[in-house]
Amino acid sequence: MKTIILVSCLLCFIGPLASEELPKCFQLLPSPQKLEVKNGTGLYYNELNYIVSVNNSAIPVLGNICASLPHYRKKGKGIFLQLVISANIPESEEGYILELDDQGVHIQARNQKGLFYGCQTLEQLMEDSRDCKVMIPLLKITDYPDIVYRAIHLDLKHHIDSGHYYYTIIDRLAKIKVNAIIIEFEDKLRYRKAPLVGAADAISIEEFAAISRYAQDRNIEISPLVQGLGHASFILKHKEYLSLRDDPDSDWVFDPLNPKTYNLQFALYEDAIAATPCGKYLHVGGDEVGHLGKSELSLKSGKNSFELQMYWLQKVTQFAKEHNRIPIFWDDMVFKLSGLYPTTYNPEISEQQVKELWAKNRPLLEKSLPLFPQECVYMRWNYSNPKLSGDLMAIDWYKEHKLNVMAATAVQGMSSMLPRNHSNFQAIKDFCELTVERKMSGILCTCWDDCSPHFETVWRGLSDFACFSWNYKDVSFETTHALFRHRFYSPEMEPSSFEFQDQLERAVDLWDRTLISEGDRENYHKTFKLIDLPQANKRGEWALKYKEKISLAQNALIQYKLIKTKIAKGLEVALRNRYSLEVFNQINELQVYPSNLLIALERYDNADESGKKEAALHLKKYVNYFDELRKNFEAVYSQTRILGNPEGYLLDSNFHNHLANGTNNTDWMYMYELPMNQKILEWLKVQIINKK
Repeated sequence: MKTIILVSCLLCFIGPLASEELPKCFQLLPSPQKLEVKNGTGLYYNELNYIVSVNNSAIPVLGNICASLPHYRKKGKGIFLQLVISANIPESEEGYILELDDQGVHIQARNQKGLFYGCQTLEQLMEDSRDCKVMIPLLKITDYPDIVYRAIHLDLKHHIDSGHYYYTIIDRLAKIKVNAIIIEFEDKLRYRKAPLVGAADAISIEEFAAISRYAQDRNIEISPLVQGLGHASFILKHKEYLSLRDDPDSDWVFDPLNPKTYNLQFALYEDAIAATPCGKYLHVGGDEVGHLGKSELSLKSGKNSFELQMYWLQKVTQFAKEHNRIPIFWDDMVFKLSGLYPTTYNPEISEQQVKELWAKNRPLLEKSLPLFPQECVYMRWNYSNPKLSGDLMAIDWYKEHKLNVMAATAVQGMSSMLPRNHSNFQAIKDFCELTVERKMSGILCTCWDDCSPHFETVWRGLSDFACFSWNYKDVSFETTHALFRHRFYSPEMEPSSFEFQDQLERAVDLWDRTLISEGDRENYHKTFKLIDLPQANKRGEWALKYKEKISLAQNALIQYKLIKTKIAKGLEVALRNRYSLEVFNQINELQVYPSNLLIALERYDNADESGKKEAALHLKKYVNYFDELRKNFEAVYSQTRILGNPEGYLLDSNFHNHLANGTNNTDWMYMYELPMNQKILEWLKVQIINKK
């Protein structure tokens, strides 16, 4: 038996306890499977004074509180914390038993993974003891995950972060027991075997390998996602690769029958594998291919789209197998090409229609079954309604045919600035529940970069994901988000009076559409329609035309002040992650700008002849203030993010109109503010000329 001992002294009496719940000041995230609070005396966080390693056993990476303790070779006097490798614990590699009794604290686990998570739980208990100035009660925790593979998606398609930030992300994920990352490189890896693909500011293979090893020490396995077949614009935009396109006029899809396609894709895979040496998966993409089969080779082959899709999947699966990786494949094309996809996502289709479609088209799936590689993981993604009957039928079809299926939910899809719908709470919760019920192979929480929100905005949703993927319980978003505020910021921010993020979601919903009559911020539109401006000789008509928008803008100003006040109070009491609050504060400053513009325009429109000049000067001053607003916004963002593309960067054709692929600089972040400001300044010149 391997034993590690951490020694402490001085225990304090906390009174009789016998409960399955901790005192309110203690909040564990995720909640453990079983917890018993016992009678007796507890322990303060600062009573540990050193660590003893028996038989030179490895000590797992510790949290901030324990990490500062010295390491001794021999056990001294006092109450101790004992870490033991033992088979007498739950049958889980990540399971552990943590027990605090009158002799000390004991953690048992089957291996280092369990010990690591036991220590992470202890760290949370110690944080609460410190933050609330109370003792940790005597207790016993028996804990293990409901879902073995709990991954989050780090998407770099349209941005790159400062190197230090990846380590921060890993540390935070480890604390909440997320154990995997799927990193979508696209052109943000400095490929050695295909250097043309990597952007000028891409991170080196060696740096990502170091990040991967750092993550492994914290029980986080990083595996790469390199888009293949479809979503290939970051590769096929280069003129050197035009011959590899399925459609010569589109940079979206590879020709699946061109041997050079695989020479290039496999070169990228090999570099991505080298950058993630601790991973076991290779995510190959393969989704949203569209109308496959336009190349000369495909047309001559006589293969249909389904056969071409699965031919490619078989080829990349074989590659993965030869390189000791398990391929993961987005599965939407399987159901699109068999006419079943709408049943998996569209709630407007009736149950009867779903049954009829499956009865009609299921034979096509059965006929094509020999084309499905057995070694592949089929990732069933649904970001809104995973409990739809068509989605359940798809999952069950995989299980019935002994194909490996994983779930994919999302904390961030196409929303600009920040996630919506309580950080997509319900969809995350539902798919975690299904993953547990149907014993799926794991679950991925995607964070799409299409609109490239700052990563600080997704932590609440990732916290929800961590809670439900470790230990599914039917709890509300209010309860879960109070727990998030407690753990992420401080216990003082747990009360609902500090809930600003839902308010900010609603405010950003208005920001999306305030300045436009046609368009949306979820996509980059080269053509859109801004709202009209007042006519000086038609006093009040503009205000009447946009009466509803102005009313919403007035309410937005009230909400802005409430959000600003909550964030300011949060910054006063937060003990952790203050930077996140600073990011949200800047988002709040930006989102209210269009509403203030509307109020200023209303003031001009309603002013009499003598007041027009003053109203116009006020409006011009506010428009000119935007440069300062933008500067402040980007100063905060750039603390962790590299803003803008490097000189000479080649944008792709933007087949899906990704917002963050709209411009090489940061103008896409202010897609409607910038043209509206220009429109107003030009309009003001005309008003001044007319006045003269």
